[in-house]
Amino acid sequence: MTTKRLAILLATVGLGLSAVFLLPKSAAQPTGLQLTGEEEVAMPEDVSGWFGRSGEITQKERDTLGKGTKFGRMFYSHPVARNYELLVSVVLSGHDMSNSIHRPERCLDAQGWSILESEEVAVHVEGRGSFPTTRLHNRRSVQLKNGTSTSQDAFTFYWFVGENEITGSHLGRFFQDNRDRLLRGVNQRWAFITVTAVIPIREKPEEQAEAKRWVDTTARKFIKDFAPQLHKGTLRYR
Repeated sequence: MTTKRLAILLATVGLGLSAVFLLPKSAAQPTGLQLTGEEEVAMPEDVSGWFGRSGEITQKERDTLGKGTKFGRMFYSHPVARNYELLVSVVLSGHDMSNSIHRPERCLDAQGWSILESEEVAVHVEGRGSFPTTRLHNRRSVQLKNGTSTSQDAFTFYWFVGENEITGSHLGRFFQDNRDRLLRGVNQRWAFITVTAVIPIREKPEEQAEAKRWVDTTARKFIKDFAPQLHKGTLRYR
């Protein structure tokens, strides 16, 4: 029995050491996002009538994430949907991806949001097919002008973009990344994209339910129009 266990241990160690020869051999990091000449994220200024204004990237964010990480952040508003904005953030990993790309739940918790529900949502893009996202239903406490507090909900859609693949799962990104590192010798530059849509507070339950449906529908349509402007044409859709 001892000899058998020793043989298994040696085989496992040997397999692990042999994987070194399959690790990325090039410093190049391909990405599935459209970039400018300076390799900044090319955030569209107009998405089907939604006009963007740049959002601030804090120094804390830059210091926390890995060196070489690139950012994109826009607040999008629409002339018809007055006083309403969608927040879009993109984090593009640097060479040390482990310090750049992380689970979105970590950020939401730090911002005071509690996650009520998580589900996979497929977004269909005309002429290309569908790609997966995860939709989080979040809630936090907010202070009203009269001094009282109430709950406010929001939807956060997120997905990850690699060289050729799109996944809506952090675990899926992890497996795809390690598969390509080992089998293809490619160290991809993954991007983490989030679209946050806050649900307006309404007094009546039926009005609140309608606001929730409107925000969900609006965010999905926005993503459908936004993604093709950010994704490269080589990305695989379903």
